[in-house]
Amino acid sequence: MTDDKDQAFSDARDAAESGSARVLQMVLERLGMNAGAQAVFGAAIEKDGRTVIPVAQSIIGTGAGSGGSADEGSGEGAGGGALTRPIGYIEITAENSAFIPLKQPWQEPGLVLAYSVMLLVVLRAAVRIIRG
Repeated sequence: MTDDKDQAFSDARDAAESGSARVLQMVLERLGMNAGAQAVFGAAIEKDGRTVIPVAQSIIGTGAGSGGSADEGSGEGAGGGALTRPIGYIEITAENSAFIPLKQPWQEPGLVLAYSVMLLVVLRAAVRIIRG
């Protein structure tokens, strides 16, 4: 039983030291450079005693893997992506400060209703074309 644990530990250590771990580290570093604080908080803008700091939301995802066999060789790979979108701004004046959220188009009831009607019209037209 101890030999199995030692082997599992050895396999885990080898995997951590493998190329896929290095590739994943490189991907994370590059994504971090593009989706870090500078991407989330833009440069502050000052005018007429008012400071505005843009605020965004950043989401990062990564993955890596490796495998191999004595018969067919080995392979490894890694990838990732980042999404950053504006969500509002912080406004600072001499009197107070506040976070002002940006309105999202999908949260506007009128726009949601307009898209729903448009989708209904398109679907009805598609059904008529399919039926002949």
